[in-house]
Amino acid sequence: MATIKDVARLAGVSISTVSRVTNNASNVSPAIRRKVLRAVKALNYTPSIVARSLESRSMKNIAVVMGRTMDQAFSNPDFFTILQGLTSTLVDQEYNALLLTNLKQTIELEHCIKLIHSGAIQGVAVVGSFVHDSLLSRLVDEEFPFVLIGYPPDYPDIYTTPYNTVSTDDKKSAYTAVRYLLDHGHRRIGMIHASLAYASNRKRYDGYIEAITEAGLRIDHMLITSSSHEVSETVPAVTRMLNVMHPPTAIFCTDDYKATGVLRAALQLGIRVPEELSVIGHNNYRISEFVTPPLTTVNIPLFELGHRGGEILMNKIANPSTPIQNVLLDSQLLIRDTVRNI
Repeated sequence: MATIKDVARLAGVSISTVSRVTNNASNVSPAIRRKVLRAVKALNYTPSIVARSLESRSMKNIAVVMGRTMDQAFSNPDFFTILQGLTSTLVDQEYNALLLTNLKQTIELEHCIKLIHSGAIQGVAVVGSFVHDSLLSRLVDEEFPFVLIGYPPDYPDIYTTPYNTVSTDDKKSAYTAVRYLLDHGHRRIGMIHASLAYASNRKRYDGYIEAITEAGLRIDHMLITSSSHEVSETVPAVTRMLNVMHPPTAIFCTDDYKATGVLRAALQLGIRVPEELSVIGHNNYRISEFVTPPLTTVNIPLFELGHRGGEILMNKIANPSTPIQNVLLDSQLLIRDTVRNI
């Protein structure tokens, strides 16, 4: 691909002259303009949008790394609400969000690093992370401003993390939900979780395991299954779980979409909630208070996660010497109508 230097060399002019011509500046003679345009055409040169923006000092972009495909990201209310909170901060500082969405870590990492080296972005917001996330360590090595919105992988707690984070304690919130079911007399407690490749899902899984083992109960893997955010996938998974010889009396779901799938499966099987089956969700999506019966769930401050993450990132960009900030926001168990004593 031809560069501005190639055009300048072929036209026999300076780089700044080529820049003036491609930006349609008036202070260039007709003869020089024709010479430059001939070189542009001969080399099939396309002026760099990045270069133009850097010249005018107008480029203010943040890469938002999702770790998921576009369809997966925007079918998940988590990400949409977090993104709303994040962009509310970026807009105040006149920054744009560039969304990077790909399941393959290597591709996402390469894309992000190319943007950094091109000068196209001034910071990175990583929304959620893989259990083993090479992008985070690479961003640390690059000494580039970034924030992780989500619980950090590979560290015992957020306060030992060598980069900016804002999160909730996913293990603790899941443990609290399962502990609530145990306190209501349940001993056969199922779990429906999302992909354990992601750090937050792994933490919620660990919270369930800890609560069950702490109660002196055996882990029954017939009562543990995974599902996507699609209710159509959750329903058959729940149906299989409820048809085992000793079915669960309660199910903990790592997000409210899965809990909605449990409610639908129970309805199809003629199982009454909460009289015959208790259900707890996680995240407190808006739908959770409108289903029948209203869903007991864990409230996660999704908008605040994005907003605080944006604030931390903006501060780091404005002042690179700002100390690392590790913020842990509170979650809360919301008691509604899908759990009862047995």
